[in-house]
Amino acid sequence: MRIFRHSLAFAATLFVIALLPARSQSAPKQKEQKHFSAEDDSVNNPVVIPADALALLAKDDRVRNVLEDQKIAPADLPSSWFSAAEVKLGSKGEKDLIVMAEGPLRGANINPFWIFIHDGNGFKLALSVSLHDLAVKRTHSHGYRDLESSGMAASTFSIARFRFDGNEYKESSEKTTEIK
Repeated sequence: MRIFRHSLAFAATLFVIALLPARSQSAPKQKEQKHFSAEDDSVNNPVVIPADALALLAKDDRVRNVLEDQKIAPADLPSSWFSAAEVKLGSKGEKDLIVMAEGPLRGANINPFWIFIHDGNGFKLALSVSLHDLAVKRTHSHGYRDLESSGMAASTFSIARFRFDGNEYKESSEKTTEIK
């Protein structure tokens, strides 16, 4: 009986040890994306766009123009035209969305981006802008992280900063430098 208990304890120990490497190799926690680029095909870890955000996208002028050109009703807006990443912009713990255009909405060197904040009742559009690069900054304005865009055109390089004004994101500064 004593040998049986020792054998059973030994087998249980081996079983636990065998499980440890598998557990440590489980899917790593996804790092929040803080940089988005028109050069990328989509966001890093796309999430499903909620219906309320998709309905707001259907009202965007750029989106409506393409829907009309392709004879698609706004209610049938293809979610495949977008990719979205969850990003914590506010301090309330809610996950917000950064949505990037895909498919027929994509630009050549700039791309439409939409920033949706979660206001407790669902998603609210806080910024709609076309740009090359978008970065989520560490600094905050009115409880939301600042955003920064950058891009080049012909012989200039531009950087713009967006700050939350309590209701939506507004451009707070812009600097254009001539490339020599």
